[in-house]
This record gives sequence, C-alpha cells and structure tokens, in this order.
Amino acid sequence: MRKRLAILLAVALMPLSGAVACGQAIEDRAREEVDKQVEKGKQRVNDEIDKGQKRIEDEVTNAQDRVSQGVDDAQKEAEKRAGGGQ
Repeated sequence: MRKRLAILLAVALMPLSGAVACGQAIEDRAREEVDKQVEKGKQRVNDEIDKGQKRIEDEVTNAQDRVSQGVDDAQKEAEKRAGGGQ
C-alpha cells in the first residue's frame, strides 16, 4: 500500500515539475524579448540624439557662415565709405 501511495504521489508531482520548468522557459523567453525591446529603444534614442547633434552642428555652421558673410559685407561697406570720402 505504501509503495502504491508513493507511486501515485510521484505521478501526481511530475506534471507540477514540468509546469515549473515550462513556466521558467516562458519567463526566460519573456525576459529576452523585453531585453531586446529595451535595446531597440536605446538604439532609437541614440539615433535621435545623433540626428539632433548633427542638426545643431549644421545650424552652428550656417550661423558662422552668415556671421562671416556679414563681417565681409561690413568691411566692404566700410572700405567703400572710406574710399569715397577721400
């Protein structure tokens, strides 16, 4: 009778151990998917940061060009006025 009870108990516990193992596999898979999505998000953020920095650099370059052109125009105007007054 004890042997039979032990066998029944063992048979009853086997599906539980399988369920635990299956649950762990599902948890691992879910964790991997979350990690993958987090990495994608980080990459997207880094890409946006790079785009923003490039845009800022372009704006700075354009502003420097406009300032340089303004200085050149002002020098030409000053030379013209100085030359016309003589």
